[in-house]
Amino acid sequence: MPSTPPARPKASARHPRLAVVNDVARSVEKVEFPLQTPGAQAARELSEQVLTQIRLRLIPRLKEEEAPAVVVLGGSTGVGKSTLVNSVLGEVVTEAGILRPTTRQPTVAVHPDDLFLIEGRPLTEIATVVTHEAVPAGITLLDAPDLNSVDARNRSLANQLLESADLWVFVTSASRYGDAVPWQMLQEASERGITTAVVLNRVPEHVLAPVRRDLMNRLNEIGMGSAPFLVIGDAGPLESFLPPERVRELDAWLRLVADRHRSSGVVRRTTRGVWAGLREQVLALAESADVQERAAEQLRTVAQEATSGPAEAVREALAQGRAGSGAPTTRWLALASRGGALAGLQEGRRLGRGLFGRGLQSRDAAAAGLAGETLAALRLVIADHLRRAASALTDAWSDPELGAGELLSSVPLPPADQVARRVTSQWAEAVIELAPGETPALSRRGLAALIQAGAAGVAGAAEVADRLVPGAVARARQMLLDYAEKTVREVSAEHLAVLEDLPIRPGTSLRLRASELKEHS
Repeated sequence: MPSTPPARPKASARHPRLAVVNDVARSVEKVEFPLQTPGAQAARELSEQVLTQIRLRLIPRLKEEEAPAVVVLGGSTGVGKSTLVNSVLGEVVTEAGILRPTTRQPTVAVHPDDLFLIEGRPLTEIATVVTHEAVPAGITLLDAPDLNSVDARNRSLANQLLESADLWVFVTSASRYGDAVPWQMLQEASERGITTAVVLNRVPEHVLAPVRRDLMNRLNEIGMGSAPFLVIGDAGPLESFLPPERVRELDAWLRLVADRHRSSGVVRRTTRGVWAGLREQVLALAESADVQERAAEQLRTVAQEATSGPAEAVREALAQGRAGSGAPTTRWLALASRGGALAGLQEGRRLGRGLFGRGLQSRDAAAAGLAGETLAALRLVIADHLRRAASALTDAWSDPELGAGELLSSVPLPPADQVARRVTSQWAEAVIELAPGETPALSRRGLAALIQAGAAGVAGAAEVADRLVPGAVARARQMLLDYAEKTVREVSAEHLAVLEDLPIRPGTSLRLRASELKEHS
């Protein structure tokens, strides 16, 4: 009769800390760092590290405390990680390569009775799962890619797998134990509370003493002098795996770790060790989020300041009639002098339409020409202040402390001349509404042209226009000042709109999660 499958252990009840960890993950996911402020890239990397740690280790641990402890064998390329896994199990379950990277695909070996406990976990999505009776029940053995792999994807995957470890077996050799990258990861693992053991593999007898002494000194320097330390001598060229006696100590130590009570202790120690570190990481993210929010607020402030000066300056320039001086005034004097088309208006004579309306047409044409000259001068004044505002905005937002360089380059400013032409045209059309219907002296558009010239600062035109349409010049000038000032202030409008759309949040929610972590530690 077929054997009865082992009863599935009862899953642990939902741990109250699981809700906290899930809330932390959700809060971390919502906080982004879109501005290139100092430390923003480090914050993004820390955010990814925290989420990886939560998803691959903390949530699985808290969901089902009876799940096997994850033992990751990691280290430099060519130190024999895959060979050690195969030798402990007595069968090739993970391929040991010759070409770098020697370990390309991570493999996790689990006892058949423990398989159901890891099914559906994130770890199984990034590693090949194999079952083997020789794996001590209570742990999984994970052969990770090389920490110093020439393949960037492999290095990233190795780091990610380290985040999932409950216990890390740091495998090194006499020729590779000084590699910088694995040592850095070893120290970080210790700081994060990951239980770590060290295996010195492939050590020739004649260098064992000095290498062991130097390695122990290095471990003491980083506070890991008490870590379990195993030595496996060099067995020379191999066709498959090491002789059983070479890995007997490692196998016995793994079985000790795999004891259900012992394994549970490792998991609890890891979770407890991670808890305080996680809180500090969340607080660091909260501070980085606040830096982003402060930078965004400063960007809003300096944008308003950058456009405020030029906006006030263009209003003052137009109020003083600067656009009407020079060519427009010269044009008026020529038209209003004796024999000019507008001389009769200047002298205040009663004027008629003339034969076939030619007198009216002549005056309208002269007024239109004057208005054209005036609008050209207005465009120059407004465009100049638009450029000043754009330059001030660019200078202010180029401050590296504010991190808006990419945003600044992604929102091009429209040409100042084009904007000035648009706004003066809009104003000119609006002024037409101030002119009454056609008179014998000028048509409605002729009157509007005269009002435009007067409002822009052509004194003689203003005098005549006020006589023909009392109050119209003052109203037109007020409209011009408002149009111009608003246009200059809006130089930063699109940049501010893009800034408002950025996913910038304060660190408040993260600080709340950090306090919850403290309460449940």
